[in-house]
Amino acid sequence: MVETSETREPTVGVQLRAAREARGQTLDEIAQQTRIPARHLAQIEEGRLEGLPAATYSAGFVKAFARTVGLDPTVLSQQFRSELSHSPAATTRITYEPYEPADPTRLPPRLLAIVALLIAILLAAGYAVWRSGLISGEGTDAPAQLAAQGDGTAAPGNIAALSAGTPATPAPAPAPVATGGAVVLTAVQPVWFKVSERTGGATLFIGTLDQGKSFTVPATAADPVIRTGKPEALGVTVGGQPVAPLGKPAHVISNLSLKPDFLRTRPAEATTAPPPARRTEGAAASLDEPTPSAAVPPAAGDNTTPR
Repeated sequence: MVETSETREPTVGVQLRAAREARGQTLDEIAQQTRIPARHLAQIEEGRLEGLPAATYSAGFVKAFARTVGLDPTVLSQQFRSELSHSPAATTRITYEPYEPADPTRLPPRLLAIVALLIAILLAAGYAVWRSGLISGEGTDAPAQLAAQGDGTAAPGNIAALSAGTPATPAPAPAPVATGGAVVLTAVQPVWFKVSERTGGATLFIGTLDQGKSFTVPATAADPVIRTGKPEALGVTVGGQPVAPLGKPAHVISNLSLKPDFLRTRPAEATTAPPPARRTEGAAASLDEPTPSAAVPPAAGDNTTPR
């Protein structure tokens, strides 16, 4: 039986034009939505296949066109490939210039890519600021100092003697004292510090304490520890009696116990093996007379004899 024009299936171009006109859309509107040049859309509708790009790109145009006007993109794409293969100009198909891949509607807009890049840069910058310690108030060198110093429990009283080459004299063992008592930290100058439980990490205090203000370690704390970069700015009393400073001036201390018994016995333990101090140009002029720290004045009742 001879196939007539009445029984022949409509071409892809005819189906796409009918669907577009039924929706009341123009070729320019379809071109804006699909990012396909209007001249190629017109060629597809009119069946002028000889001027279209290679089959891969042209089939992609058909898919995007069909999806926009509500037709099945897969069926029409397959039918269009069949039409291309039977086209007299199939062997002379031009090479498509770089414009859009097979399905242009799936490409993200350039603005979206730029916004994503800016967000990634901001996140990286925020992480760097957080790692630097500026937000917590510890300073940019706090991580390095914590790694190098550990608990920072060296006794400052023997630094000058060690710089001069004189062996430090261990302090005599303290007499038995009463155990327990409230631990009070008093700021002699504004200072940031953190008090937390050693086990579990529960925070008991974190922030900057103004000059003259005090913080009392809760009596219910199991094993409180302190972390600060200015131990000389804190005066410490246990049961109302002053104890030795928490560490050397301008040195970061971390995980230093605030238990009353430890703070009372700490001077004897800290001075048994003090670390050697570096000899600096400023200290070379006068090694026998170390400059006392102005940040922490000697507390009343302190048994330390200035050199």
